[in-house]
Amino acid sequence: MPTPVPHTSIGFIGLGSLGAPLARNLAAAGYTVTGHDVSEQAVTRLAGDGVAGAGSADQVGRRCTVVFTCVRSSADLEQVLSGPGGLLSGLAPGSAVLDLSTLSPEASAFHAKAVEAAGSRYLRVAVSGSAAAAAARQVSFICSGPSDLYESSAPLLDALGRSRTHVGEGDEARSIKIAVNMLVGIGLVALVEAVALADGLGIDRRRFLDVVEQSAVGSPFVSAKATALVERDYTPAASLALMLKDLDLALDAGQATKLTLPVTELAHKLYDECRERGWAERDFACIAELYESPAG
Repeated sequence: MPTPVPHTSIGFIGLGSLGAPLARNLAAAGYTVTGHDVSEQAVTRLAGDGVAGAGSADQVGRRCTVVFTCVRSSADLEQVLSGPGGLLSGLAPGSAVLDLSTLSPEASAFHAKAVEAAGSRYLRVAVSGSAAAAAARQVSFICSGPSDLYESSAPLLDALGRSRTHVGEGDEARSIKIAVNMLVGIGLVALVEAVALADGLGIDRRRFLDVVEQSAVGSPFVSAKATALVERDYTPAASLALMLKDLDLALDAGQATKLTLPVTELAHKLYDECRERGWAERDFACIAELYESPAG
């Protein structure tokens, strides 16, 4: 793990299932971390892990010159940046915002302009990996924005994950993340359907997944979901609601580029059926239950 720059104060806004372990790992790496979240409980939970709390986003900005943001939607990010008590009202000129949120390229460009108009700099940092992977420093970062800002942020990213890639000077990271998440959503549907077929043929589920993990289609993703599928434990590592949001972004991007995405449309329909059954905050692997109780 890289040695942090002495006395570097880092802000972290958005301390949910992904943001909390990342903020915790920054503190463990030796950085002084100030955190804020709309949930006071989320801030309090990290107090024992070396993350100091702030009552508002602008307080974070006044204390820090590098601030991570990690929120669910573009509307949430706009509130964090420019709403009452927003981050941009507290940031000093020349500060940096490293945004980890999953956004459309268009929304990202909008927020980049707001940050730059306030005299700060903006790096898009797409995260590939679950909350558990974040806790274990096994996430990957797909970054775009000014190359010098990416290079100066490298020690922070190296303290948090296993790899990082710079893919362009603009919003390229957002586009790549949307395509990657689309692949994850579709891939899980395919895996679940294969498990359902193996079940129907009388094959033990654990034995089948052990074979899959060692096959040509084995991957860290399959390994990560195998336990949930075997134990039918859908405690959220990544919620179904977030997967639906990611597939909405993919379908919107397809429409904008006049590209038909029929497999993504079908996956979206299946996840939406899960949402209608009240499973939005379960792990998106809960789609497996559609095959076990198709009529509800």
